[in-house]
Amino acid sequence: MAEVTDGVSVVIPAHEEGRVIDRCLNTLLRDARPGEFEVVVAANACTDDTVTKARAHGGDVTVLDLAGAGKAAALNEGDRVASRFPRIYLDADVDLCTDAARGLADRLRVGDVHVVGPALQPDFSGCSRWVRWYYDVWLALPVMNDAYVGSGAFAVSREGHQRLLPFPSVVADDLYARRTFPSSQRATTRPGLVIHPPRNLRALVHRAVRVRAGNVALERSSVLETQDTVRGHRGLGAIARELPARKLAVFVLVTAAVRVGVLHRSIRRRGAVWNRDESSRQSL
Repeated sequence: MAEVTDGVSVVIPAHEEGRVIDRCLNTLLRDARPGEFEVVVAANACTDDTVTKARAHGGDVTVLDLAGAGKAAALNEGDRVASRFPRIYLDADVDLCTDAARGLADRLRVGDVHVVGPALQPDFSGCSRWVRWYYDVWLALPVMNDAYVGSGAFAVSREGHQRLLPFPSVVADDLYARRTFPSSQRATTRPGLVIHPPRNLRALVHRAVRVRAGNVALERSSVLETQDTVRGHRGLGAIARELPARKLAVFVLVTAAVRVGVLHRSIRRRGAVWNRDESSRQSL
């Protein structure tokens, strides 16, 4: 498709996201001007009503009904259809409002960075206290600084796009975007991205295992260009005195459970799967 020099493209990969796709698109487009965003929903291997619901959002939303499953393939197919820069990649189960999307694009237009991500704003509706405590620690880690990119949405400039695309087959697109660029070329913007954490510890561990397994596979591959990042739990010592012991204990226990889960997964040699949590997609 011929490229358009003005505007913003938003690529949304979606697999069986009928329960959340309306929320995602309504939030993004609620205050948008007609034609302001070119949205491409790359629905892949969907047997639910994801495609039907996405197509009901009008002419600014193009919906691809792809037969094959896989997030990386869906991102790449959606990217081929998109025609504008800056370009946003957005998960279907998170909420990026119109102003937040504009903020991503405006930050990239300054020209000093090539990838940006919105600050994270967890919606803890229906979540257990243990999940809240885990996120309290995670969001306080040094990695969650003003150069953090990922966890559901990020955007790239035209130059950044040339370096980043195509996405590798490993299920770890957020880490891939974060590690392709040094911190001097990344930025965090506000308003932020509303994320919906798993509602209980079991779901949290299950999701974290899949995320970490994808990250490990990516780190072992040859596609990463930079190691300029602070890795999650390795910054725990820097904040240990600032947080309650009970919250730190939950974080440490979950981290240990995730390590065991990743090891077990690698022994079983399970292939890459779509990374998703079902608990946060259930109605309250």
